[in-house]
Amino acid sequence: MALFDFINTKMFHKERAQEVMSKLLRDEFIYQLKQNSTLCIESVSGIKITSTAITMDKKRNSLILAEKMPDGRLILERNDPVTIVTQVNSDHEVFSFQSKVNNIILDDGDILYEIIISKNIKKGQRRKEFRINVDSQSEVSISQSVYRGQVSNLSTNGVLFTLDGYWPEPMEDEHTLVQCDINMDFMEFNCNIEVRYINFEPYPSRRTYIGGQIKNIQPLHQHQLDNYLSAQQRIQQRQKAELRYS
Repeated sequence: MALFDFINTKMFHKERAQEVMSKLLRDEFIYQLKQNSTLCIESVSGIKITSTAITMDKKRNSLILAEKMPDGRLILERNDPVTIVTQVNSDHEVFSFQSKVNNIILDDGDILYEIIISKNIKKGQRRKEFRINVDSQSEVSISQSVYRGQVSNLSTNGVLFTLDGYWPEPMEDEHTLVQCDINMDFMEFNCNIEVRYINFEPYPSRRTYIGGQIKNIQPLHQHQLDNYLSAQQRIQQRQKAELRYS
């Protein structure tokens, strides 16, 4: 009898520890959302949707994620399995969990996905690559169309463009691969861009933000890009050190 009591006690404490850990991870996940309200929805088919318009329904233990409706069609369907992933925080931590689309609401051109928050939230480390705000005027050629604008943000494998006007290129999904020639004041290279993010900012600015992952860049251009970013990172580190000890 004592053996069964001992086993039951051990199992009880193990379950309690798991409950406490689940609650702590959930609290950390919610805190991360408050600090950076950006989530990525990844479907089993590989489609990724980034949402910055997020609300939480505490009674239903769910998230409501908004997305602009692309050409009047739904990307996800109800009951579709998805993985929810947060942005990297200052400690290089990423929170994620698997769930499904519980409900879909169409609201004046927006799609609202309701996602139930899972009890099994995972936390992992992801080293954030050095990224620099460039703000360089550039002529960008995408799929044989030329746009005037600027490269706003740059890393060793990612880029954010700010283009004048509306970007009219057709997209089948958010992973469209486009040919791109980037001509900045201090560097020029060509590559493919796997588009991950598009947002049109209407009047009065009328500009389009396009973010994506750099693919198929020539080794020489990759070497030049890496050297430039390494030099800029050393400059920033030196400036921070000078401020710290001044």
